[in-house]
Amino acid sequence: MKVLIVDDSADIRSLIRVILESKGHTVAGEAEDGPSALKAFAELRPELVLLDIIMPGMSGVEVLEGIRKLDPEARVIMVTAVEQDRVNRRLLLLGASGIIYKPFAPGDFEKAFLTALHRKPLNSSRNEGITRLAAGGLSRCMLRTADVSSWAWELSDLSVFSGKISDAVKLAAFGPTVGAVQVNLRGGAPFSAAMIFRSLDIKFIAGCFVDGPVYRVSGMEVDEALIMEIGNIILNAMTSPLINALRKSAIPSVPMLVKGGPGAVTAGLSSCLDPELEYTVISASLAMRRDGRLARAGALCFLPQELAGEIERDAEQAGPPQ
Repeated sequence: MKVLIVDDSADIRSLIRVILESKGHTVAGEAEDGPSALKAFAELRPELVLLDIIMPGMSGVEVLEGIRKLDPEARVIMVTAVEQDRVNRRLLLLGASGIIYKPFAPGDFEKAFLTALHRKPLNSSRNEGITRLAAGGLSRCMLRTADVSSWAWELSDLSVFSGKISDAVKLAAFGPTVGAVQVNLRGGAPFSAAMIFRSLDIKFIAGCFVDGPVYRVSGMEVDEALIMEIGNIILNAMTSPLINALRKSAIPSVPMLVKGGPGAVTAGLSSCLDPELEYTVISASLAMRRDGRLARAGALCFLPQELAGEIERDAEQAGPPQ
């Protein structure tokens, strides 16, 4: 893959170059500030841009806006030490394909690339309403979740694109075994959603509530019950704004915890949808941080394209958010 690296630190650029080239990627060019980044993007047309946020003069957010004007379908992954939900949400609404946090590990790039590249972007005018609703619901949920736990919760990536149920195999690649909380909705707004955790993180994430200000539990095996509750809350935060926008009733299934690989997640998502059809897919990545430790989880939603079209038409009529 041809990548443009943008960072004001020569040491960081060199480190990222070594990581990318060791994985078989090609560094098309480097830039140390905003103006040179925009010039390099226009000349090189890389497949993907790795972009720092905090740079002298023109910020990474401004560069992202400039790149999106040059190419609305550009794939830009932010590389930053900034862990503020407000900043993350703005980046996602501006079209960032993902966020990698400093200090980073080599595997962080491959995971971010997987999410950014294994998708077919929709025309930007068709997904703004869905992105705004899903990002808004999840951002508010992350703030509330942080309030009732002992961790910092962040929405670190959100993408809306076109795909099939089989694409969940790639998007759910959190490890050979995962735990997925799944909800299927029927009625006037049929779609499927799943919250995906790496199996090795389940106890880790559940502990943020057990040791938090709301739950005070000791000596009990509550990990899986809490994971189901956490997953259900987050999925509701993502899907409820979509259901409300459709003004239709939906009957959710009882949340189900599935253990297995990505194939098990795909099977659960297919239970009320036709696996051969194209859907509008919402893919979100969440990060949980505490005492220097990090856990990640993912949320997926497969929405029939006719329903996605209804949401976008209503969003267009309502005009831009105030």
